[in-house]
Amino acid sequence: METTAPSLSPDGQKPDCAHVGLFSTAQSTPAPDSPHWESVNLRAVREIMVGGGLVLAGALAGCQQAAPESAAPVARPGLVAPARVNPPGRSGDAFVILTGGGTPLTNEYSHYLQARALSDFFHARYPAEAVWTFFGIGNRTGAPGILADVHRQTKDGGLVLDSWFPGALRSNRPATKESFLAALRDEILPRVAGGGTLYLFVGDHGELSPAKDGESAVTMWQLRRGSGGRGWNTDNRGVLTVTELRAALATGLGRGRVVFCMTQCHSGGFHFLGVPRDIAKPGAPPLRVAGFTATDEENVAAGCDPDPDPENWAGYERYIPEALLGADLMTGARRSAERGSFEAAHEAASLVDFTIDLPRSSSEQFLDGWADYIDRKFVRSLAGSATERRALTGYQHALDGRAPVTPGDPALVLRAERFQRLTAALGREFPATAKLLTTGTRHELEAALNAREPRGGGGPGRRGGGATARRLWPETIRPAWKAAVEAGTAGVLPAAAVRFEKRLLELEDGGRDFFSGGGRRGGMLNEVYWQSGQSTPVVTDRARAEAVPRWAAERRQKILEWARSSGNDAVRTAAATLTAAPPRAPGPAREPAINKTAVERVLFYRRVLGAWGFLSATENHAALAQLAALIELEQTPLPPPAVNGM
Repeated sequence: METTAPSLSPDGQKPDCAHVGLFSTAQSTPAPDSPHWESVNLRAVREIMVGGGLVLAGALAGCQQAAPESAAPVARPGLVAPARVNPPGRSGDAFVILTGGGTPLTNEYSHYLQARALSDFFHARYPAEAVWTFFGIGNRTGAPGILADVHRQTKDGGLVLDSWFPGALRSNRPATKESFLAALRDEILPRVAGGGTLYLFVGDHGELSPAKDGESAVTMWQLRRGSGGRGWNTDNRGVLTVTELRAALATGLGRGRVVFCMTQCHSGGFHFLGVPRDIAKPGAPPLRVAGFTATDEENVAAGCDPDPDPENWAGYERYIPEALLGADLMTGARRSAERGSFEAAHEAASLVDFTIDLPRSSSEQFLDGWADYIDRKFVRSLAGSATERRALTGYQHALDGRAPVTPGDPALVLRAERFQRLTAALGREFPATAKLLTTGTRHELEAALNAREPRGGGGPGRRGGGATARRLWPETIRPAWKAAVEAGTAGVLPAAAVRFEKRLLELEDGGRDFFSGGGRRGGMLNEVYWQSGQSTPVVTDRARAEAVPRWAAERRQKILEWARSSGNDAVRTAAATLTAAPPRAPGPAREPAINKTAVERVLFYRRVLGAWGFLSATENHAALAQLAALIELEQTPLPPPAVNGM
């Protein structure tokens, strides 16, 4: 979800364009209550290295959300890190971590946990000149902070409290579009162009570009300094599209290659770096790029959690780095053996990911494109040669789940076995859907995907009174409350939150609503960030830093509590009306009879196998050669540890 609100410059005047500002910081260490990442003894993977190449591990997770508004002027060091100069002739592999996060309001704690673990992992295995990290605003370990750029939520009873800290990482750089592309052009690609591999892991928000035919884009760090260095503004144009990344790679990749892993929403579009978007219109030659994503181009992904829970934090965002590292992202505790490649980590993550994610590889995306082509050219028209018509029958049987995989192609057999394991895991997790997944025809699977969900009963109800009740706050309670705040007689208001409440009342005078809407609605999160003093790395007023988020969370409850004991009959009556009709109790939780995500995954598996079988049956050697090249690239292992040089 993306929302924007007009921001104010430090002097209170509206800027020339709508933007959202960010905050300021002064130190780079995490907040005192942030969990300490214990170093993990990282074991060497098998010493196998297939050629040279460039592997980009891109984990892009989550959806773009609200951005903060501008704050008071802050004078800070520049955000562009000094360029790293590679020794002449030095080449090899590169390991790149990219997490933009958007703004401090949307750069969630789960992003930081992922980036921190990967940064520690790569730095422990490989020399510093081979590792690049781009996270948030660019806070570095051991250096003065710039801004608090990581958003975290904690629970205290029934309240959800917001906080921020600077996400400092070793040798970190700002994850802006300009910073990343400059380093890619001047440092990273020159290192791999001679035949190295770029391993790119992108952990970020993702979105579709605003163009008519939007394509996948990474949400980069979007906070910018205001004019004259006053305050901060948000530039929503700070995204990196597939087209832009392709152009950069095409210019400098040379004989190198890229292997990526991406966990963000809409990440699947980045497969088209190395795969034709339309089989019938291949366009520019594909690059030597392949990898793995949390989902396809059209859909959002799980993750982007400000309050990841050790037991319930789920999704590709967490599972693939944990599978790669063999360690828990929150504690650093050893959970399993490390995986020696992104491919192995992808399979392990897919086996336990039962969220809305639709994990896939570039080779599978390539075959899914062929399935689209087969449907358009052959299934609808029944055209083609006798060989193609026989192959079409096999394709249709595959989509119905009835086609045995012939042993002639070992790679196809292995992929079919993998899909069988994934399908069985989905069936165990969603028993009501298991029979459909294993025996359903293509028509039955598609019908299940298109079926409307039955309406559930007993959802949350409205608070009493409709339109009349909605007027009680602005017309009756709020005027009396504002007068009490100004007179200093609002006893439920903590002293450390008085200034904050006066700010909210002032904004409400201008038409905002921080009473009826909860959470981010109405810009409350933005106000908490700025007014609590947590935007700076060094919090100088701890009482205010704690009181402001708490007051934001309990404001409505406390104001109604005050109103119910008011000496004004009208105020007491209004408060009683707003609290007399609590939300209708929700009905019992009901698991959908059919899990559509599981159905969509299995239908995708069948399309992949069906297209592969069709290409084999028609002896399409060119397509099979491209498929084999993609698979070989996906299987590129991580090189063995070489902390003393490569």
